[in-house]
Amino acid sequence: MSLRTIQKHIQSYGNINKITASMKLVSAAKLAKTERLLKDVRPFGLGTLSFYKRYTHINMLDHTNDHLMFAITSDRGLCGSIHTAVVKKVKKELSRSDQRFAKVVCVGRKAEEMLVISHKPNILFTVFKIGKENPTFLEASNIFNECSHIEYIACQIFYNASITRGTSKVDWISIYNTNLLLTVVHIASLEEVEEESMRSYIEFSTVSLLFFAMAENTLCEHSARMIAMDSASKNVQQMNSKLSLEYNRKRQTKITSDLIDIVSGSQVITEKK
Repeated sequence: MSLRTIQKHIQSYGNINKITASMKLVSAAKLAKTERLLKDVRPFGLGTLSFYKRYTHINMLDHTNDHLMFAITSDRGLCGSIHTAVVKKVKKELSRSDQRFAKVVCVGRKAEEMLVISHKPNILFTVFKIGKENPTFLEASNIFNECSHIEYIACQIFYNASITRGTSKVDWISIYNTNLLLTVVHIASLEEVEEESMRSYIEFSTVSLLFFAMAENTLCEHSARMIAMDSASKNVQQMNSKLSLEYNRKRQTKITSDLIDIVSGSQVITEKK
């Protein structure tokens, strides 16, 4: 490469470094904001999960028909493989013979982009404009309202769950049809509760679990993007250092070559005189 080309590359890498560093700072700020949100949301999610584990003992394998799945991703990328991990898990479930007719709600454009080629008939609908801001309970409620006309027995929500800051794993939550839950013996044996009150609680709890999963996934996304941008910044800086070293070497070689030509030319002129 010529000196001019190397100089342009150094300038380009410098601009990329500014962008990745800015994105890292933005992701860090959004991560802190989502952590504050999740601090308030977790009690609702974990409390509802404990209710399901304690009072419902429904085997998913007993209800293989009419399945509904939620693939929680977002519209934005540059965050490692967290979206791919969720979609891989959904594809694995869909590959089972008893799940091949299951319907999938893609929460975020990324889930649709990865599922539309191989599992287009399974996609029920896609929710866009996810990931720019923190999720809200109203968003989760609207998503479930869109599914109100779907007859499902069992439902699974696939999302990224945070383990520690910077690490996550794909987890899932199993929820069930309201009428099915109302017939479960363990719920019927609770203290006297009106059926309408229990029905309202179950509907609220399902939305709470979706909201909890969306908040967890958003936290993991911001964390993964921050780490990805940090790695990108380091890689750009390393590349810039290598190019700067090569530029200086070639520049010194060029200067030395020009000096030799000048000295040689002056000697020839002196000898002619």
